[in-house]
Amino acid sequence: MAKIIREHQSDVLFSFGDPYKTLANAIVGQQISVKAAESVWKRLILTLPKNKIHAQAILDTHENQLRDTGLSRQKIQYLKNIAEYFISNKINHQYFMKRSSDLVAEELLAIKGIGKWTLEMFQIFYLCLPDVFPIGDIGLLKAVVNNYPKVKYDKNEILDFSARWAPYRTVAVWYLWRTFDDEPVRY
Repeated sequence: MAKIIREHQSDVLFSFGDPYKTLANAIVGQQISVKAAESVWKRLILTLPKNKIHAQAILDTHENQLRDTGLSRQKIQYLKNIAEYFISNKINHQYFMKRSSDLVAEELLAIKGIGKWTLEMFQIFYLCLPDVFPIGDIGLLKAVVNNYPKVKYDKNEILDFSARWAPYRTVAVWYLWRTFDDEPVRY
């Protein structure tokens, strides 16, 4: 891990401080490649009023326009579900900062479209929790195996192996992703 960090020491993990944007970006990135997600994300931004991602903009944009960005009907519905949740609860930057990690997880997982992986991306990229290890992330699994050849491509083995990075597995995850992405992952 030290070698990986040295190779990417100019990159650091930080939050952009926008909970809706972080969740929307994670929804766009669900089950597609990083490059495909970046392409859809760029088209989505260009489609929205003032080129800004926020809950009301998603609700105000016609579904056909959102589909033209490359979003599936299901992902559009997920983005709208989250937008409605944010608007009805008057969520701002401070909303999640005032809640425990468990309460945030409970609230977000109750929104259709947010599953464990999306929650983990939110915990990493918005809340910046120090010990998140998204075992369901295929890119992470590949990165562990590529960088630690003695580790088999087995979720249980990789999860056991990740204990060496606790309580800072989030940092390890982010740097492991850097080993195969030219640009740092940012949500």
